[in-house]
Amino acid sequence: MRKSSSIMLAAIVACLLFSQVALGADREKMKLVYASYLDFCMDVPIAIEKGYFGQVGLDLEAVDISSVATRISLLPKEDIDGCFMASSTALFLVEKGLDLVLVCGIGNRSFDYAVLKDSPIKDIKDFGGKKIANLAKPSNPWLALEYDLTANGVKGYTVIATADDADRTSMLLSGNVDVAMSSPAMECKLGDQIRVVHCCTTSKYLWNSCGWFFKRDYIKKHPEAIQKFVQGLAMSRKIINGDPEEAIKIYSKYNKMDQTTYKKPFQLPSFDSPPVIYIYGLEETHRIMQQFNLLKTKIEIGNHVNGQFAKPLDARY
Repeated sequence: MRKSSSIMLAAIVACLLFSQVALGADREKMKLVYASYLDFCMDVPIAIEKGYFGQVGLDLEAVDISSVATRISLLPKEDIDGCFMASSTALFLVEKGLDLVLVCGIGNRSFDYAVLKDSPIKDIKDFGGKKIANLAKPSNPWLALEYDLTANGVKGYTVIATADDADRTSMLLSGNVDVAMSSPAMECKLGDQIRVVHCCTTSKYLWNSCGWFFKRDYIKKHPEAIQKFVQGLAMSRKIINGDPEEAIKIYSKYNKMDQTTYKKPFQLPSFDSPPVIYIYGLEETHRIMQQFNLLKTKIEIGNHVNGQFAKPLDARY
């Protein structure tokens, strides 16, 4: 009897070990760089919190870095597979020789600019001669605002390059700048202390063309990993669209934000579900970058988009 029990126990252990090996063989590994404070990328921390990537068989190492410059500097490293990236930055790096491919979009909203509530500034036409806290050239926020400033004939302004929301908030409240790029996080924390005076007209191109860019070689070698990554994002987006309060709770937790101090409701970006890629938006971004002499060569956009993981949209809008 003891011998029979021992044999049965050994068989069970062997089956368990075999199943673990088999499961491990089906899992994919990925290392990417992102910033959890970016509300339009909140589907990543939500998927991490809920264990979605693990559920679909992806072992994801997500390196959370707030600095844009640092994220960009890490991307060429061999152990980094992909990164959230603004479309203009991605195209700039492609021109410099980094072979990046867009596989999925992000949450969409507009590039908004705010002033203190008592500021005499009413709209973009009043930005002349003012100091503006923004991301540095050639970022999408810089390009979107520059496009509208040029279209409205505004001159004499000074753009102050900033790293993140904290910098811009501090500079605006201290009076060191007159205008600052806003965000839902800034607006819900400051409430009526600020007001948005301009929403950039090219946001529908420059914003929704941003997304998750991966190295071409990684995509070729690990298409299943990309598929699992997008699956995890899709699962997160069901929460964002179906239970926004839960989404905001997780986002606030990751960024150590106390929801009880919010002075206005947090405005969530719009997340496409299932995920998509705005090819036409990327083409328009390319055109606008050329218009402002940010690219020296023409890039074949179709060569840097892979539509097998998220639905590609190439219709004009």
